[in-house]
Amino acid sequence: MMEEAFTKERMITYFWLIFAPPFGLYRVLRTNSEFRRSEKWVWTMIALITLITLVKLIIAG
Repeated sequence: MMEEAFTKERMITYFWLIFAPPFGLYRVLRTNSEFRRSEKWVWTMIALITLITLVKLIIAG
């Protein structure tokens, strides 16, 4: 079964993942999310790496 990658719900989640990673991560990990388990892992890692990098930049800056 082929899922569409650019549904309205996913586009909104991608927006939140870019501009507010904690809220975007919440949208990815909630129980009624349309993301598959593998996608949830990937987006979780991307969000965590982004947040860690931002914290490092704030501390070092």
